[in-house]
Amino acid sequence: MIQLGTVPIEASDGMLRELVLAIGLPVALLLLAVLALEQWGDRMPPLLQRLSQRPSRLWNIGIGLIIGLSLLRWLLRR
Repeated sequence: MIQLGTVPIEASDGMLRELVLAIGLPVALLLLAVLALEQWGDRMPPLLQRLSQRPSRLWNIGIGLIIGLSLLRWLLRR
């Protein structure tokens, strides 16, 4: 139990799962991306080279990932 001012707050398993999803997954993906970029140096895999030629595709894929992961989070909460 955490004491915040005069109101005690109890951490539940659901709260811990949401915290891992909200913070842990993005940090893990960031670390994997950094490790991959260090490994590849200046040369990127062919798929990423094709995607980088059209910035709008990267933007659309990023927005699609945000929407998809939000949907997954919503489904896991139900």
